[in-house]
Amino acid sequence: MLASLARSLEWTTASSGRESLTSRAAALFGLDQPPADIGDILAPFDSHRLESLASDIQARWTGERLVFRTSGSTGVPRECVQDVAWLVQEAHFLAGLFRDSRRVVALVPAHHIYGFLFSVLLPELLGVPVVDLDPLSLASLSGLLHSGDVVIGFPLSWKKAGEIGVRYPSAITGVTSTGPCPPEVIIQSLDLGLARMAEIHGSTETGGLGYRLRFREPYRLMDHWFIGDGDGVLHRTHPLVGAPVYFAFPDELVWEGERLYRPVGRKDKAVQVAGVNVYPEQVRRVLIEHPLVADAAVRPMRPEEGDRLKAFIVAAAAAPAPPAIIRALREYLINRLGAPEIPRSFTFGPAVPRNAFGKHADWDLSH
Repeated sequence: MLASLARSLEWTTASSGRESLTSRAAALFGLDQPPADIGDILAPFDSHRLESLASDIQARWTGERLVFRTSGSTGVPRECVQDVAWLVQEAHFLAGLFRDSRRVVALVPAHHIYGFLFSVLLPELLGVPVVDLDPLSLASLSGLLHSGDVVIGFPLSWKKAGEIGVRYPSAITGVTSTGPCPPEVIIQSLDLGLARMAEIHGSTETGGLGYRLRFREPYRLMDHWFIGDGDGVLHRTHPLVGAPVYFAFPDELVWEGERLYRPVGRKDKAVQVAGVNVYPEQVRRVLIEHPLVADAAVRPMRPEEGDRLKAFIVAAAAAPAPPAIIRALREYLINRLGAPEIPRSFTFGPAVPRNAFGKHADWDLSH
């Protein structure tokens, strides 16, 4: 597994300076306390020493945990500590689901939990090679793929591949996660030759929860998840002792049986504004009901910006210029929301900001 661990460490090379690289490597590998000599190990680091470097770090391993960060799509990014045993449990399930794969082609970074599971642990268990590709350079993808490949992407990468007409050889499986993949993107990928698209539903906090191989069907729980008898909540079988462990999942789920479900959005998360609990998603729903608004995002201001909500507005085609639409929206919101719920700032653009994975991202104030 050393070469696979080395792939993850590649993502630390963007930092300059031994201290920064040391702290990032320690966090990435879940080290409670970086070994005293880790700085000396990292000093001569270059891309040709990845495998031997991973070997050195593994020899000084002081724990069995890894640290991942949430995307911050619903707030400030948070660190999520994952026991290696949970990750390996999921990887074993995925190895069964993708057991016929001959090679993994990764369009996702290995420091993200999704990328780590699918481009580090999965190929290790399958005993197949990994090909790393830049998700922003998809033009050469068609010529690189071989029959039997499984391509690990995310909604935006699949969308971009479809836009430039990437064609897929026979028996290519696609995988998508990190957020909902629009049905039209999946249909276009299948029309371009993809044999099937596997959708993985999960979160950084819990890992993968369910999967589906046909986009119109509900998701099916992975084998180690189940609904507790009598309590109706999610439990996961502990990989070491076999006992059930309760997990709070961040999405609302509608069940269609004991093991089939459909996610219907993130659970409302209250934030404190002027001492009052407000729900940014509820404010967003009110905004997009206005005829001048085509789409919107709402989140709390960053501390340096203020202590209220801010809104990003995608205006409808017939909307007036920002000063006029802001007046109209404020008059509308006064009659629909309480004072703490009304955004203090409005920013406008052609599309709600998203990160490289297609998830909602933060924005700077403009009005």
